[in-house]
Amino acid sequence: MPKLPIAVGDHQAQKRFIEQSAAFLHEYPRLYELSKRVFLRALRLPDQQEVERLRRLPEDDPAVVAFEDKMTAGRVIFYLGRMAVDDFGEILTLAGNGYGFGAYKIVRGMYERVVTALYLEKNPAEARAFSESSAITKLSYLKRTFEASPDIRERFSDEFMQTIEQDAAAAQAKRKQSICSKCRQPITQEAWTRISLDVMAKAAEPGLEVLYPQFYLEGTAQSHANMFGIERRLIQKDGGFTYKEVSEEEARFAVHLGHHLMVRLLFMQNRYFTLGLDDEVRERKDAFVSVWGSNPPSPPESE
Repeated sequence: MPKLPIAVGDHQAQKRFIEQSAAFLHEYPRLYELSKRVFLRALRLPDQQEVERLRRLPEDDPAVVAFEDKMTAGRVIFYLGRMAVDDFGEILTLAGNGYGFGAYKIVRGMYERVVTALYLEKNPAEARAFSESSAITKLSYLKRTFEASPDIRERFSDEFMQTIEQDAAAAQAKRKQSICSKCRQPITQEAWTRISLDVMAKAAEPGLEVLYPQFYLEGTAQSHANMFGIERRLIQKDGGFTYKEVSEEEARFAVHLGHHLMVRLLFMQNRYFTLGLDDEVRERKDAFVSVWGSNPPSPPESE
């Protein structure tokens, strides 16, 4: 039998990535250690005396609503950030093997998670709408699954399906209540489901909307079947076109984008949860500038 390989990936692409990314790879261990301090921890429990006091109030009391919004926002913001850290690891794995276009796809999701967390930091009342939308998504997923494979329905009890349907109906009702019955326009301007990601980015933090095309639209083009995505992977050669097998320039740019998002993420998590890591986070920001320079790499152009 042939021997199993001792590693998986493109060894030559990995070697070139290491040689070309020395400054970043020297910084990465410090970035990784700080991210562990930020995310490998238990979330703080609420003050129990405050919890007992609020239990004696009606569910719709403003103090109760504000408390539940804050608690929900905290959980969502924390775990969106934790997922973004995983995204960055996936970007590095793909980029390190020369798969820049694949890394772009992950940048897209990482950007969405970071933007959403930053938006919820400023708009904690929207966190419950975000959280409750899970029931709608679950029900839609199950219905589509049952349509494609009816046998799978037998794996779920009637009680389970009834709970999912009730939760989805309640979440859907809340969405409908926030739409004007006459003009069908939003009653408020900050309801979760009515804000596109670019608008959310603008509301969340100055500068994030400007990044939307590079951080999100490029990854979208690479994630879905469309002609633009095909064109981005073609190289003009000898009067015709050939497929771009290795996208190492894109890989380097994707790492730069992911690193940028990591710095923003660490700043936000430290600020929101008052972790007291101001100096450490600022050092990582300064290191980012040192790694990439005052003129960071530009996005590779398609030919």
